[in-house]
Amino acid sequence: MLARTRGARVASDMRRRLRWLVMGVLVVVLAAGAWLLQRGYAARQRAQQTRPIIDALPNVAQRIQNFHRVKVENGRKVWEVSAREAQYLEEEQLVVVEAPVVEVFLADGRTVALRGKGGKVFLADRELKRVELEGDIDIQLGDYAMHTDAAHYEAERGMIIAPGQVRITGAGFDLQGERMEVNVSAQQLVLSERVQTTLWPRT
Repeated sequence: MLARTRGARVASDMRRRLRWLVMGVLVVVLAAGAWLLQRGYAARQRAQQTRPIIDALPNVAQRIQNFHRVKVENGRKVWEVSAREAQYLEEEQLVVVEAPVVEVFLADGRTVALRGKGGKVFLADRELKRVELEGDIDIQLGDYAMHTDAAHYEAERGMIIAPGQVRITGAGFDLQGERMEVNVSAQQLVLSERVQTTLWPRT
């Protein structure tokens, strides 16, 4: 009889301890859940408070990897701009680009290409308005290769303008000067100042 009483007491103690253990686990789980909910709510509150500030900033830049824009008209490419990385300032319709490549496709199938270390792309209602390039610029125009430190392309006029020193190389000659203007469509080139020409004899 005594043994049964002791067994009942032990079983009762075990059940009591198990109930307290389960209750303790539930309390911990509920406390953790409440903490996570509070943390999520606080994060959402901070995001809602921050968004109006971000929206109010005029020059928030969107960073774009492998930037690429192209215009196609009547099934034909008109121009294409690409860059390794870009920052888009939407309000200014300006794209600051790294390692840009600008290609202009002529109606006769020829292509004019400009490459530089950096630059800016100006847009107007998503149309290309102007591209400014700087740093080690290479321009390929037909059989002519040009090298300069700063140049810009004006899309509406179809002009490439390099205000500084330019070196132009072609088959059998080397030309250096300043203030270059290129009419892309007509493929006419004018070098205005300090022009020096070196001719290479044919071999």
